[in-house]
Amino acid sequence: MGKSQAIRLMAAGLVCLGLLFSGLVRAEFQPFVEGTPLGASLEAAAASAGEQLAAGGFEVVGDYAPTEGVRVLVVTSDALLATAARSDRGGYGAVLSVALEQDGETVHVSYQDPRYVAHGYRLEGDNEPVFQALAGALGATGYFGAEPISEANLRTYQYGFGLETFRDPVDLGELGSFARGQKQIAERAADGSLGVELVYRVRIPGKEQMLFGVALKSDNANANGAALIEAVDLEVPRGYAFLPYPILLDGSSAETLNLRFRMALFFPDLPMMGDGASFFKLRSAPGAINALLLDVVDGKVYSDEGSSGGFGTF
Repeated sequence: MGKSQAIRLMAAGLVCLGLLFSGLVRAEFQPFVEGTPLGASLEAAAASAGEQLAAGGFEVVGDYAPTEGVRVLVVTSDALLATAARSDRGGYGAVLSVALEQDGETVHVSYQDPRYVAHGYRLEGDNEPVFQALAGALGATGYFGAEPISEANLRTYQYGFGLETFRDPVDLGELGSFARGQKQIAERAADGSLGVELVYRVRIPGKEQMLFGVALKSDNANANGAALIEAVDLEVPRGYAFLPYPILLDGSSAETLNLRFRMALFFPDLPMMGDGASFFKLRSAPGAINALLLDVVDGKVYSDEGSSGGFGTF
């Protein structure tokens, strides 16, 4: 073993030991991890985070600003891609989002917990090594977004009886072939007139599967990514790492996750009703997002099941 490799292994071991003693290693999970804040401008923080991520073995495949004072970096890695390739519809787990949120002179860093993603998306793996790598790159000072949820409950997650699960995607249509689908979705998602912005596209190795990430930029608040977060998350740091929104091309078929599943998965403690933050505020959002993404993909849809309704509509 070379000296540099030994140093890296020792550093990784210290990170793991530190996480263990800080209570960050456990059997229940929360949606988001809070990293070490960066006391810098948002632009400088994004550059610094990018360098730290690259050093930790991650590739930044997307970078966009959902709203003023916020940047979202989307990353992948060999480990994420390998797990995605082993899993049915595993493309959803091929990337993770990192949010940088300006708050005065501090830039808060947060990211999706890779283990929460692995269990919520029913991946063939737990993403523990990915978590350790992200924690080593960006820090891990705590969790937020929900009360802890067990692996078993995440892998069967359903917000309420009659609402969608991971196994109930929205059909975005048939596109004839994988090659045609890649081209059509990329071109239409990059068309600024459709109300979205193409943030990334990642091919799953060894499979005819590609994950696209789109920024929801619609003037309709029900299909606007920043508006969704601001409607339900009132405290800094907010869950901007929920963004952007995924489209999965699997062979010649395109799909997405219904907001009634995906939003609830990452914000599971929000009440259905209430005067404050609640899913009732988003009752029209699932249908609006589905309609927007159907327009973007422009495939042949044989069923509109799951393409309308809202939270509380069974």
